[in-house]
Amino acid sequence: MKCELIEDTAVMEAIGQSTGPRTRDVVHISDVYKILMQRLQPKRFNSEQPMDMTRVQLGLLFESMLEEALARRFAVSRPGEIISDEGIYMSPDGVNPGLLAGEEFKCTWMSSRHGLVDMNGEPLDKFVHWFVQMMAYAKWLEVLRFILRVFFVNGNYNRSGVLADGTPDPDAGPTLKSYDITFTEEEIETNWTMLMNIAREEGLIDENK
Repeated sequence: MKCELIEDTAVMEAIGQSTGPRTRDVVHISDVYKILMQRLQPKRFNSEQPMDMTRVQLGLLFESMLEEALARRFAVSRPGEIISDEGIYMSPDGVNPGLLAGEEFKCTWMSSRHGLVDMNGEPLDKFVHWFVQMMAYAKWLEVLRFILRVFFVNGNYNRSGVLADGTPDPDAGPTLKSYDITFTEEEIETNWTMLMNIAREEGLIDENK
């Protein structure tokens, strides 16, 4: 038997390329909420730090897998690019017609241990950007509800693999969790106003829009 490491250029060139539509050289909603997160959490969202393309690719593979599976089973489909009145481009992962909801898929190395929100129902700091993104999509999909499906690569980081009572911990390893989220109209509008104010401040859109 012979086994050798090769330079797989075809695969490497495809890493980080989304299967969904995405117009280049325009302002995407991600451009705006990244600025927000750089203001809120500058150490974590460092624009000078290079992206880990291997992790990006795993996220895209997860999106593609869910997109195909959910389309077959629940008629979930990508809505294509959406352009807001201000000229901001958005590419939601999916729309679920049966639930009248948007769908968002995430793959993360963050822990699932404490869930997504605190005791008051507010997003934990490390997940704030997901909620900002979903609320922006919700405005232009004209929905209040979102299904968020998250693949936690390392689960809750419980290295022992067992709970306090000695039974196996189902979240100790790779874990897929789905969350049913309902926003209020006020939350969606407040979120969009905040993002557009940032876009104007940064010169991403015309001040009159």
